[in-house]
Amino acid sequence: MIFHQPALLKETIDFLKVEPGQIFIDTTLGGGGHAQEIIRRGGLVIGIDQDPEALVRAQKKLRSACPVVLSDKQRTTINQTSGFNQKPFCLVEDNFANLTEITQKLKIAKVAGILFDLGTSYHQLTSNQRGFSFESDQLDMRMSPKLEVTAADLVAALSEKELSQIFTKFSQEEKAKSIARAIVKERKIAPIRSGKRLAKIVSKATGKRKGKIHPATKVFQALRIAVNDELGNLEKGLRQAVPLLDQNGRLAIISFHEGEDRLVKNFFCQQEKEKKLTIITKKPIVPKKKEIEKNPRSRSAKLRVAQKRL
Repeated sequence: MIFHQPALLKETIDFLKVEPGQIFIDTTLGGGGHAQEIIRRGGLVIGIDQDPEALVRAQKKLRSACPVVLSDKQRTTINQTSGFNQKPFCLVEDNFANLTEITQKLKIAKVAGILFDLGTSYHQLTSNQRGFSFESDQLDMRMSPKLEVTAADLVAALSEKELSQIFTKFSQEEKAKSIARAIVKERKIAPIRSGKRLAKIVSKATGKRKGKIHPATKVFQALRIAVNDELGNLEKGLRQAVPLLDQNGRLAIISFHEGEDRLVKNFFCQQEKEKKLTIITKKPIVPKKKEIEKNPRSRSAKLRVAQKRL
């Protein structure tokens, strides 16, 4: 089974300008697709993910990408850096909001590039146990099992006003008030503990039928963002990433919804204004028609890249 198919793979790695022996941080390792390509081009990867399932699967994938014989540049860098243990990759279970702490533990001062791929993996979206799916028997949505609050907890505890605010703020849901009202009404009848039931409630409240885009898509997105504090963690991660970049090092970010892209765009503009970064992609790079046909989930992907100034 496919764990995850990365979006904008070639474009992202090309923009990172990978050279043998350089260290890159993949802050959202996922299925390891981007990291695998970096290794194939001779780079070394610190792979971070808060999902232990992702790390297990990615480790198997990255081992298959390892060169039989490491290049002199790779071996030199590995010998000078803790954590790699004679492999071209080092995996860490953590959140990229802790980027500074992670690199300090590994005794890494500077890297050639940092990647944030903010998409939810195919495995997470389709796994019945993870509770991200419209057909799921669970309503969890935690990226990490270490988090305490689930989507079911939010749906059960938040007021109608608070639910409406989350749906509006995190996904620009036009019918946020109607949906929040319906949720509060339904939870009085019985607790909402499955993605399946929540999806039905939202569909009924919006009056929309299931089409190419499910009527509950924005509500599920908003709950996922809230459960995992995605935008708050992204802002923390970006601010910690810039000082870690070497001279001319590159920061590549793939976003999948308006809130993420706006945050990244504003961050890049502010960093350029402060003369810390130079924006490489004046407009975001989006998938070509052929990629969208092959991987429909890539349709909303946007890649923005910036470079560390001298």
